[in-house]
Amino acid sequence: MSAVPPSRWWMAAAPVAIVAMLAANGYRVPVFWYQSGQHHEIADGEAGEWVTVTEQTSDAHGDLTRGYSVRLAGLGGEDTAYESRYSDEFTLADGMVARTVDLDFRAEPDQTLKNCALTLVDDQGRQYRVGHVFDAIGPSVTVCVPEDRPGPSLAVLDSMERGALPPDEQPRPREWSVSPAIAVPKDARLVELRISFENPDYVTLRLPR
Repeated sequence: MSAVPPSRWWMAAAPVAIVAMLAANGYRVPVFWYQSGQHHEIADGEAGEWVTVTEQTSDAHGDLTRGYSVRLAGLGGEDTAYESRYSDEFTLADGMVARTVDLDFRAEPDQTLKNCALTLVDDQGRQYRVGHVFDAIGPSVTVCVPEDRPGPSLAVLDSMERGALPPDEQPRPREWSVSPAIAVPKDARLVELRISFENPDYVTLRLPR
């Protein structure tokens, strides 16, 4: 009886090894999928009305609750000039405009509301976003809070105190307004705004049809 060449033995064993590996790691697939993208609506409302949001998050000290209220006051502008989050101003490509998103917020000064993402969605499901969902280690994106008084960051180290501010920063007011701009096609029919602080959770504010 002739011996099976090592290369053929490996080819026969490989599918079994792959199946075993996938079975051992299969429990991770739902976790990775759930944390990827925005697909868990936690609150919704119409433009012009206050929507109260309570969501679960965590920091270096464990679980905690984030709470705030938000109102979409309206959309404004169709400007062809746009300023990126790096403070670089440039002219948008033909057919694109910058629409300001006018938002009112209410929250206690100790709530962590940095690093939010705002996404306009059109009637074809296309998404246009400003801001990014980062943890506190990454860049601080302040599209949902006052730039000069954004409030605390999430505690990412045990040595960090929850709700603490830098020594030279004043507490964030309990009510404030922001008007960040989002670049969209001029002819886009926008139907909703999504607000998200971390995947997969988001809040939907529906625009008038």
